Amino acid sequence: MNVKLRINLLASRIVEFIKYDYNHLKYPLVLASQGAILVLQKLNKHSLAFKVASNIYRTGWAKSEQLGLDVARYYFKAHPQLGREITQKFINELPPLKNTEKFFKQPEAMLNGIITVLKQPNEDEKGALIINYSYYFPLFLRFFDIERVAKSFNIILEPSWAGFCEENILAYTLIDAPIFLQVYEKRDKQFIDKLQSNIIPIEVGPSWFINHNNFVPPTSGERDIDLLMVAAWAKFKRHGAFFKAVASLVKSKPDLKIVLVGYPVDMTKEQILELAALQKVERNIEIFEWITPQEVSELQKRAKVNVLWSKFEGNNRAIIEGMFCGTPVIMRKGHNYGENYDFINPQTGYFADEETFKHVYEMTVSRASEMDPNLYVMQNRNCKVGTRIMGDAIKSYELSQGRPWHNDLDIKVNDLHGMAYLERDEDYYADSYMALKACILSPSNSSNS
Repeated sequence: MNVKLRINLLASRIVEFIKYDYNHLKYPLVLASQGAILVLQKLNKHSLAFKVASNIYRTGWAKSEQLGLDVARYYFKAHPQLGREITQKFINELPPLKNTEKFFKQPEAMLNGIITVLKQPNEDEKGALIINYSYYFPLFLRFFDIERVAKSFNIILEPSWAGFCEENILAYTLIDAPIFLQVYEKRDKQFIDKLQSNIIPIEVGPSWFINHNNFVPPTSGERDIDLLMVAAWAKFKRHGAFFKAVASLVKSKPDLKIVLVGYPVDMTKEQILELAALQKVERNIEIFEWITPQEVSELQKRAKVNVLWSKFEGNNRAIIEGMFCGTPVIMRKGHNYGENYDFINPQTGYFADEETFKHVYEMTVSRASEMDPNLYVMQNRNCKVGTRIMGDAIKSYELSQGRPWHNDLDIKVNDLHGMAYLERDEDYYADSYMALKACILSPSNSSNS
């Protein structure tokens, strides 16, 4: 028995219980948090007061959405000077991380990958750019003259995590320009709508922008992988809970083949396998680390079912990649805020929990010939459809402002490290990237931006 592992597993389970389970009963915790926020405001601890509200909003506890909205209105509508103080403190205190430190030295390295131009400005017609991943939003504000950029470009934000009552996003309410924001949770859409700011929500998300040319159904061969889980070695991905869910299935089918694909975050693959051993399913597992998208695609083509078992994250890409490969999905019931997503349907897959997983898996496999995940995403949820939705929203706004709209947005696709164009040669936007480079603030200005 690995005592340390069991203790860590229990600790993680307790944290998970507090954050995500029985949220409808947690209104007293929201009331207590509201009291703490009032005390912090009286003490002029506004950054901490907002941080408490942000964290409580993200939990999804009963009435937490109203608490988040009330506090956001207080700081970013009624008292914008305090909102500016909060966001400036947040931006200026951002530490360089492993994946961001090079941008502190060379902000221009964010261009064409993290900050991607989708439309060239032309005389009176504004261009458009998109910023990928939430943790780059404040870096854009820190290192670029945002007001100057906004004169030539409409700005689109593509958040990587659900729960939009946060500095990364609300800092943009203080910009004197429209900001277009991808929203993929109804709860966040309602929050942004009720805030009534300059932020304009667009109902798409990161998982819409997959390069479907790289993920296609198999033309031949048997699907010999029973279960595929593409998920980083991270606690929030809940591998341990997945192994618990699959244990009864393994007992009934001892030769069940499970393939895991990932990379280290706050866990290692050895720790993942230790979790599997606790449920006696380690012998059923084949594990791959840091493989290419092409290799992931080949595994998706061989899988009977693709699994997402986290309780909370952003807009997961791996399950949609699987759908392009014709692979149905089983998603953890209650994911994020418990929305019944339209892309989980009889054509594509089902919701399940630890108790129902075995039954849902067997039902999914038995219906394989009746399901067509590829058809669904090719018709309803892909980079071309997503780009059209974004373009229509921006076009509508621009025309309402009396500005012309002659050229549509170019199509971009996402990968693990940033964005690329689906078809356009990146040199086409060389002038736009040079113009954006000229908007980089001097070091003295960026440290006090």
